[in-house]
Formats: sequence, C-alpha cells, structure tokens
Amino acid sequence: MDYKYLKIFSLLSLLFIVVVISASIRLDLFGATKNKKEIVSNSAKKEIEKIFYQEKALKIDSIMQVKAKKYYFNGNVLVAYKGSCIYNESFGYADMLRRRELEKDDIFQLASVSKQFTAMAIMILKEQNKLNYDDTVSKYIPEFPYPRITIRMLLNHTSGLPNYMWLVEHHWKGNKAPYNEDIVKMMAEHKLSLYFTPGRRWNYSNTGYITLASIVERITNEKFADFMYENIFEPLKMDNSFVYSSSLSNVKKDRLIGYYYRGRRYRMIPETVNDGAVGDKGIYSTTEDLFKWDQALYNNSLVSYETFNEAISTFKLRNKYEIPYGFGFRIRTRNDKKIAYHHGKWNGFRTSLLRYIEDTNTVIVLNHTSSSLNNSIIRDIQQVLDDSSSVNMTHQVVTSILDDGLESAVEYYFEHTYGKSIKLDIVKISKVSQVLYDTNNPVTAEQLLLFKDMYVRGELDTNFMNDRNFLEALTINKYLE
Repeated sequence: MDYKYLKIFSLLSLLFIVVVISASIRLDLFGATKNKKEIVSNSAKKEIEKIFYQEKALKIDSIMQVKAKKYYFNGNVLVAYKGSCIYNESFGYADMLRRRELEKDDIFQLASVSKQFTAMAIMILKEQNKLNYDDTVSKYIPEFPYPRITIRMLLNHTSGLPNYMWLVEHHWKGNKAPYNEDIVKMMAEHKLSLYFTPGRRWNYSNTGYITLASIVERITNEKFADFMYENIFEPLKMDNSFVYSSSLSNVKKDRLIGYYYRGRRYRMIPETVNDGAVGDKGIYSTTEDLFKWDQALYNNSLVSYETFNEAISTFKLRNKYEIPYGFGFRIRTRNDKKIAYHHGKWNGFRTSLLRYIEDTNTVIVLNHTSSSLNNSIIRDIQQVLDDSSSVNMTHQVVTSILDDGLESAVEYYFEHTYGKSIKLDIVKISKVSQVLYDTNNPVTAEQLLLFKDMYVRGELDTNFMNDRNFLEALTINKYLE
C-alpha cells in the first residue's frame, strides 16, 4: 500500500516538474524571459496597490460611518493592508465642550497598549547585554521584597505580584500621585502577600509592568520617559508620542482627555492617584505614530527578529499549560494565522492594536469616550480584510511579475494552485497593466498581459500543458511584437 502511494506521489511530482518546465519553454519561445527587466517606480507600485485595496477602504469607511452616526463612535481608526495604510480617519470630537473635531494627529492615552513599549525597552536592554530575562528583579532593585521573581515573570504575568493600585489607594499619603519609585518603596515597606508562588500561575499584572519601567530607570540612570524617547520614539520618528506621568508633569504636547457618558451628556474624567505610575500605561500616541511602530516591528528596526519573535509567541507554564501571552502582547490565531494584539482601558480611553502577522495587516482603534465599540469595529474590519483566494493570488502573481519577472510568476502560480481550484481576477490584472503603460513600463505591462492571456486561454492549466495543440499558444506573441 505504501509503495502504491509513493508511486502516485512520484508521478504527480514528475507531472508538476514537467508543467513548470513546459511553461518555461513557452515563455522562452514568446521572448518573455529575455533580459527586459524594468524598474517600476515606488509611485507606480503605490498606484497598483490601490487597485487591490481601494474596495476594502470603501467598505471600511461604510462600516465606520454607521458606527459613528448610529452608535456615536468617537475616535480615530487606522487600517493597514499588506503593510500599506489604506484607511486613517477621525470621528467625533476631541473636546466635547468646545466641539472641536478630532483630527488624525490627536494624541490618545494608550492605556495597556503601552505594555508592548515597556516590553520593548526591556528587549533593547537585553540585546545591549545589560540584563537577562531570568535575572531576579532584586538584582537591579535591591529593596524589592520578592526575591524569587524574575524579569521574565514580570513580562509574561506569572509573578503573582499584588495590585499596586490597591496599595496606593490605601497607603499613599503624598500630595501628588506617586511615581514608580514611590510605589517600589511602598512595596518594600508593606510587603503585601503574593497572589501565588511566582511562576506557578498566570495572572494579568499592572504591577509587573510598572516594575519593569523601574528596572529600566535603575539600569540606565534616566527617567523612563527619556529612555523611551531616545531609544524608540525619536529613532522611529514617532513625533507625537511620549510618556506622561502626572507626578512629574513632563507633558510636552496637547493630549486628549477621557470622557464618560452620563445624564445625556459627556463628562470629563479627572486624573487619579494612579496616574503617576508609568509602564503599565502612560504612553500617549496617535494612530499614525502607532503605524510607524507597527512597521518598525515588521522590519526589526529596534531589536532582532529572534528577540522580537519571542515577544509575540505563546509560552508553556510549568512546561504544561500553553499561555496565549508573550511580552506585552496577547496572542491568538484566526484562520490558522497568528494575531499579536492588546487592548487598553483607562480613564475613558479604550484602545486596541491588532497585528495580523502573516498577512501584515494592522487595525488600530483609539477612542476616549469609554465606548465599548472597539471589538465590534474590529470584527467588522476583519471580515473586510479577509482575502478571497482569487484576489490574494492575483495580487501575489502581479507582485511576482513586478519583482522577479514573468517566469517567476508562472512558477509561483503552479506551486500555489496545483491541484486547487483558484481563479484570478483578470479585471484587476488589466487595470495593473494600464498603470504600467501609463508609467512607462511597457515590457512589464506586456508580460502581465501575456500571463493573463495564457490564463484565459487555459494554457496555465496542467491538462493544456500536455496538449498536442501546444504550438497554437505561439499566437500569444502578438503582445511582444
């Protein structure tokens, strides 16, 4: 039985090879694989990308108009598709009293979306050989009262630390909100009991992330805000991003205020005694700056691929239970593809950043009116971003021709459609070829039309490749005359 299946597999593999070689021979006959490489400009590529995502942008806008008009969504939304920003719009008001409309560069408190930035600060120090994840916290903060807790436990929420907000609300006597150092001193003084033995369970912990920010300050001898500016915001040109602590009054730019809705009107939410601490929250940013951050993570601009990949990977608790959290990112899958994401909720701000890793899609939703619409918006946008097989394959074929030529595109097509029923969107192929003609790339346009004509005539079908009427395909060379 095994031999029978091995024989079938060998025959299918041989057929696949013959098909690809036959296609290559055809392209040589048509002159398509000769050295006619053109450089397609970035502006032309952007126009081509629009052909594939313009419909999606219109659908997303339709969704958001309903959310804004019917459900009173108040915030900013950015969507990236295949690494390109296709939608970035504002809805509602920045200032409810003065009725100033929101703009794209308005600055939101990120709440717990801040945690991925704090984790990145630790990753940067790790790559600079200034710490190791399995170092104890007390190595850097000697007065820290829990000697068994490591940096890794803080990153992935397995430390068992008690809630610092309870500690502050019950024991802080200062005139202004305590900063991280003040909270570390309170922890050392009061020595609250841990929720569980470190490393034994998973429990989401804001205390862990303010402690991480304190470790950054102890190692670098500078404020967390300064380290983040010098090592993340400034290098990535995130010009509207900063760390804000009410206890330091270090804000340099206007920032939005959070609201809640009561008594048929919006009311401002004042700062609290917990707004002095940073690391778990306290980073302010815009949708456009967050998109710069998102792209930098794909490009490994701040740390290596290996280092960051651990941050967006699940881990095994006690080598037994898989926990869907990395370092500052929650992890889940959709359609068998990874999503690294986080939500935030603090003082009227509801924030969401989702990164669809394999598809390089991104959804960013920021609002400051305590609205619970984020998840509904994200679900609807996800449906729009989901590609049909025809659109996705068409896009990949076009990209292959632009980057590597027609023969490469044919090989890609065979490799990914062999034994499958996948159709191409020939209308989009025709539109792309017109853009190439308009931007003075006639050879690439002709190669794309040749591919389309071969597809329409069935000449990319495996049955046709073995047809006796092979030479009839030569009539296609009219495109290359």
